[in-house]
Amino acid sequence: MENKIAIIGGSNLFNSELVKDMKEERIITPFGTVDVFIDEKTMFIQRHGKKNLPPHAINHKANLYAVKSRDFKKAIALNSVGSLKKDIKPSEVCLVSDFISFYNIITVEPEKRIHITPELSEGLNQKIEKCLNQKFKRVVYWQTTGPRFETPAEIKLMSQYADVVGMTMGSECTIACELGLEYASICVVDNYANGISDKNIDFDEFNKLVLKNQKIVDEILKEIVKCQF
Repeated sequence: MENKIAIIGGSNLFNSELVKDMKEERIITPFGTVDVFIDEKTMFIQRHGKKNLPPHAINHKANLYAVKSRDFKKAIALNSVGSLKKDIKPSEVCLVSDFISFYNIITVEPEKRIHITPELSEGLNQKIEKCLNQKFKRVVYWQTTGPRFETPAEIKLMSQYADVVGMTMGSECTIACELGLEYASICVVDNYANGISDKNIDFDEFNKLVLKNQKIVDEILKEIVKCQF
């Protein structure tokens, strides 16, 4: 079915009402097991897994291989990000056009030469906009390794070349492209990164901001599953 879409989200994805009528399945991959909710049209993957793994420990290879193993060819990710620009405000929704990730680069073929150039799907971005009936800013995403937040000096450097910062999307996109999947990322801005605003945040405050934006994520999910991709 050409219209199948995999949705990869954060720690609260499996709490969505959308999964209640879907089949829960554990998929075995060469890279580990992945728990998913799935029907004929849609697959939901909680990227952190049921154990809520920290960003640097996420098994991106297993997650994306699970998508491919069920003959899904398109993946839309929902990513929580920090803003590197004052005009990209908390609770704003953006689409990723490109990313920077210089470190912790992963591959599904560590012993083979795979010289891919990972890319975000502009075709999927346009379909997302049509689906949600809204135009979104295109942003450049800078991936850090986590689990710590960035220093103000690091953010000052990043802000010269990127618009948002996070810990997962670059790795996810790279593996998706290696596996021949079309990939797009919807970013929801949870906070200003350290040094962009006058107030820096700690982890507890960050979690409160993520929960505050969960309603936005839930509304996006409801519309995405209705659409033709």
